[in-house]
Amino acid sequence: MDSKKTERFKAMHKALQGEAAVHLRDMAALLGVSEMTLRRDLVDNAQGLRLLGGHITRSGAPEPDYQVAEQDLRNIAEKRQIGQRAASLVRPGDTIFIDCGTTTPFIVDALPDDLEFTALCNSLNVLLKLQQKPLCTVILCGGMLDRRNLVFESRAEAGIIDGIRVAWAFISAAGVSAAHGVTCYNLNEVDVKQRVMARAQTCVLVADHTKFEQVRAAHFADLADFQRVISDPGLSQAQQHIIQEGGATLTV
Repeated sequence: MDSKKTERFKAMHKALQGEAAVHLRDMAALLGVSEMTLRRDLVDNAQGLRLLGGHITRSGAPEPDYQVAEQDLRNIAEKRQIGQRAASLVRPGDTIFIDCGTTTPFIVDALPDDLEFTALCNSLNVLLKLQQKPLCTVILCGGMLDRRNLVFESRAEAGIIDGIRVAWAFISAAGVSAAHGVTCYNLNEVDVKQRVMARAQTCVLVADHTKFEQVRAAHFADLADFQRVISDPGLSQAQQHIIQEGGATLTV
């Protein structure tokens, strides 16, 4: 097996740490290769992995993992819809921030290839998507890569963020609660989210309905801090009412 293929398998196993399955499309973006390349890898020499329902999972995993993969697939469809709505806000010449997470890469996917814009980001999966946009000027908040959430961490990134004003800050979340605010899993995401939001013309929360009524460890904002919320039709009427009461424009 050639060295590049070996490195790809190592990277796939690392990406699956703590995850039941990763969609083939997302794994290809993470590794910077085509989906066909990964399909060939798994056919030729699976190395303890398998392709199941469009997802890569461990071959030794029990059969219920297929149910998890199917749930992930439904969420991905909703995230894609959210990404399309968010991308429709961006105009030629805009400077935007695209947060880390699994929803925000779909915003990049939906942006036209002939759109000229500048994007600030701090995560590997978003960076890999942005570099495919030929007219995008990418500004990366660099530093050490945290493999848990693919975020680049550096104290120096504060200076980059402080000097930039974005038209749209597309912010992801792992939990959205009227009582406990907007939260994420990792404390290392908080500072960048808050710095960008404080300097953005419009803050846009992008979160599918499964994130609502959830509370995670790291609090970074309240619902009232967002001017727009983009979610999917699975959002309950009660949740929609709470968002609208806070003054945000809701799009589902």
